[in-house]
Amino acid sequence: MSAQGRAFGGAARRREHDFGRVFTGLLFALFVVALLMAILTGTGVYRVLHQQGQAADNQRLSLTLLANDVRANDQIDAVARAWVTEDAVLMDMAEGGALGPSQVEAEASESNLLEGSALVLRETLPSGVYETRLYRYDGTIMEEYALADAPYDPEKATPIVDSSVFDFAYENGLLTIVTDAGEVSVALRSGGGDRA
Repeated sequence: MSAQGRAFGGAARRREHDFGRVFTGLLFALFVVALLMAILTGTGVYRVLHQQGQAADNQRLSLTLLANDVRANDQIDAVARAWVTEDAVLMDMAEGGALGPSQVEAEASESNLLEGSALVLRETLPSGVYETRLYRYDGTIMEEYALADAPYDPEKATPIVDSSVFDFAYENGLLTIVTDAGEVSVALRSGGGDRA
């Protein structure tokens, strides 16, 4: 009986030992699967956060570019609003640090070739008057640098950022530009400067 008991006890121990190995293997596999799921989830979360961060950076960059364009052309009586029609460019010039209500907006809005009005920053150089033109065309805010009498040409303009909104206001020497990326305000030094 002792031989049978040993044989029987050995089989039970062997089963117990095999069960321990299987349990340990299953537990290890469970940890590996949980670790892989955590890595995949973490990678997905990182990817989404990275994309959102890049989108926010691009929006800040576009607003910074617009603000820098304005600062670079900060001259007395340099700010204007323009409507571009097939026949002419209708322009309202800022006077005394403000761009008042437009008198030509109603007549130009129906035949405007651009999507809204253009922000025009004029620069007088010895070789002539140049304009930095900021406007929305085909859902994109464009920047165009040209002679003041040159026609508007979106094909020659540089796209800055996609936006469904481009609006601006100029009052008390403060130019505020609004886009999908947000709003940026620039206090123009020339808005309150002496006119010598």
